[in-house]
Amino acid sequence: MLFISKIITSNKKNHICAPVSGKIIHLQNVPDKAFSNKLIGDGLAIEVSSNCICAPCQGKISVIAPTKHAFGILTPDGVEILVHIGIQSLKPNAANYDYQIKVGDLVKVRTPIVTLSEELLKKHNYKIITPIVICNHYSHPIKAMTTASSIKAGKTIYTYR
Repeated sequence: MLFISKIITSNKKNHICAPVSGKIIHLQNVPDKAFSNKLIGDGLAIEVSSNCICAPCQGKISVIAPTKHAFGILTPDGVEILVHIGIQSLKPNAANYDYQIKVGDLVKVRTPIVTLSEELLKKHNYKIITPIVICNHYSHPIKAMTTASSIKAGKTIYTYR
């Protein structure tokens, strides 16, 4: 397992990092069919353990959902990353998300993107499942994925081609 971990972290090009620390949840275990069936994209999810969501990669903020529960990043090599804070069981309220960036901003790994309200975290007992997916995964398939059960923000979660 150490060997796989070294492969994932040795190549910093074409990698996506954890935007937040927490428990890793593989997409097939996400209780939302759009994610578990990879209809939105391929990747994994993290059950958040802190209130600050950071950029998982370098790129340009391409979209922020009107309800502020999701944002997209377009990487320099054309990969479309979606970070979706919470799944269908959450009813997004824009007041629970405090963005530090705007659409069009350039970001790098660990740039703070959004702070979640303490009210939102407490309401869901710090169990907010946050998928991080490659929307155009047919053009940029995942090459290697972490086998860890939990992750720290900024650590590589997967690499792509």
